[in-house]
Amino acid sequence: MNVEKIRKICVIAFIVVGLACIFVEKANAPKEYTGVGDGFNDEITVTILAKKNSKGEVRISDIKYTHDDTAAIADPAIGQLITQIKSTQDISKLDAVAGATYSSEGFIMAVEDAVSKIED
Repeated sequence: MNVEKIRKICVIAFIVVGLACIFVEKANAPKEYTGVGDGFNDEITVTILAKKNSKGEVRISDIKYTHDDTAAIADPAIGQLITQIKSTQDISKLDAVAGATYSSEGFIMAVEDAVSKIED
């Protein structure tokens, strides 16, 4: 077998392996899930970027939200809840933030709704 033929086979193999890696990475990448909860003035919509790990545990890597509640009250409370979720990855231990109870509860409800949509 000549060197040029071996080189072509190696290049083709490299391309195939690279494409396979891209496919596997995309198949295992976190996906977006949206949930809705009742805030103080209106609905709070949450979009999470999450997936389940090999143990079946939900891992949330990003959280975005929209709401019509008073921003000066709701945003700091929601920011605090997001920090807590990202650090503990445990939604069940979240409590409403004092002074922003309805916004907090609506946000937690929306996150729980989004998490409930994650398939195995």
